[in-house]
Amino acid sequence: MNTKKATDNRYYEIVSGPNKDKLFDACKYAYDKTSIVAIDFSIAVGYTMPKNHPGSAYIPMAIIDITISGIEHEDGSGESFNLHGYCKADLRTLNKAYADYKPYRFKAYYNTKHREGCISFE
Repeated sequence: MNTKKATDNRYYEIVSGPNKDKLFDACKYAYDKTSIVAIDFSIAVGYTMPKNHPGSAYIPMAIIDITISGIEHEDGSGESFNLHGYCKADLRTLNKAYADYKPYRFKAYYNTKHREGCISFE
């Protein structure tokens, strides 16, 4: 029986996100009911033109309620991390006003120095 979902192997580009301190604070207080650290990642689902074109802009994913439940060092730099967590996202709608958010678990590679990486949803 194949239990893989259509989203298992699709990676999306993270084009901006939080700094290292805010990322670790979000993980530290992930399940604290009194202290909530809201973080946001800008994730590209596409581009208006070819990516390297000077007039190109990314089309953002509709994503909310991001919770970082785990952080692992990816290498020895202290800037690259593997992240695990939960969020609500709409992987099909490009217009946030019409988004139908569904809960997802995610895995991501994120570089806090460049504030970019990639993310996949389960």
